[in-house]
Amino acid sequence: MALVGNLKDIKLANLVQLNCMEHNTAKLTIEYNGKYGFVYFEGGQVVHAEFDPFIGEEAFFRLLRLYTGNFKVESGIRAPAKTISASWNNLLLEGLHQLDDQDQKSGVNFKNLFERLFTIKGVKRIAVVDTEGHVKAKSHPEIPDTWPIAALVTYEAERIGQSMHLKSPQFVSVNMGNQSWIIMPQKKGDFLLLEVGKKTRLDLIMPLIKKAVG
Repeated sequence: MALVGNLKDIKLANLVQLNCMEHNTAKLTIEYNGKYGFVYFEGGQVVHAEFDPFIGEEAFFRLLRLYTGNFKVESGIRAPAKTISASWNNLLLEGLHQLDDQDQKSGVNFKNLFERLFTIKGVKRIAVVDTEGHVKAKSHPEIPDTWPIAALVTYEAERIGQSMHLKSPQFVSVNMGNQSWIIMPQKKGDFLLLEVGKKTRLDLIMPLIKKAVG
């Protein structure tokens, strides 16, 4: 029987430790937003990883950055190739070290904030952007490193509000094609961006988001 779940509840690092310490041969499939990643175990070692367009260690490290995504572990499936030679514990330590470096470069550890926000049903992706449009932290690797739309949208909303003698908005909701985003100005001048499901009700989700942000 396959083990299934979501990375919101069981982190990839824990799944790796579990399969390696039990000397499993298995295939771990991760899916989020229609994109798939794979990690293969043989005899308790990570031997191959894929996360289009990456393979090997880089694919593994990028999968490790995901805060959410459905997963399935299937026993007895061997890797189609062997692209990773490092021991599983060294591989995991290097991946976690890269995550720590990312937080240190931003000057803030957003891990706990992201984990709280991902407990809210409807939240799909998260980013923190500064006033220059540079992304300081992101939940998914395909989110661009620069994203000036947050500052632009909030500026325009404030300008319209001022012309109508209204207070600055606490958040702005934006629909862009198939995506819906909530943009929230933060105390330190940053902007919190959250992609939410199209059918998500703002009156239900916003109190939860404000509580998670603190």
